[in-house]
Amino acid sequence: MILYHAGPEWARTFEVAMTQADLVARLCDNHSFVRGAQFQPFGPNRGAVVAVRAHMLVMVLHTEGGTTWLSVAPSKEIQDLLWSFSNGYASQWSAMELKALSGCDDWNALQAMAHGQFAAAVRSLERAIAGMPEYDAPPVLDALDENTLELPPDYLQSVSLEDAPCVH
Repeated sequence: MILYHAGPEWARTFEVAMTQADLVARLCDNHSFVRGAQFQPFGPNRGAVVAVRAHMLVMVLHTEGGTTWLSVAPSKEIQDLLWSFSNGYASQWSAMELKALSGCDDWNALQAMAHGQFAAAVRSLERAIAGMPEYDAPPVLDALDENTLELPPDYLQSVSLEDAPCVH
């Protein structure tokens, strides 16, 4: 497992029997990711970015044959903020820096944003690996049959309370 400086709770690793190109195509075509530039934000041998969505990175750690090892983690900037917050150094960041790096107005908003985006990115990668789209298609209702309850046409018309016997 590759550890990034925000801590182990901010990284998920995967081993898939799929080529990097196939997986990246699935992420970009069906899961709203953008192709990454293969840069290594955490240094050599810690993952090359192949896809990005919001502040989350999908990085290839290693490929061999048809197997790819991947990691999902927040961007370097978000990791710096998360580390600072969790280690008591949040005061080193001004409100303007926090806003510029994360788009968040305060530390609670940063935590909520990072948790939501991270969970969504991990879910998307899991669905892409399984060959599933980002979201399941909504159910299609079949045509009405003789067993379907139908309401009379006047059912939803307003009722006049003036003629009601219990009105006082």
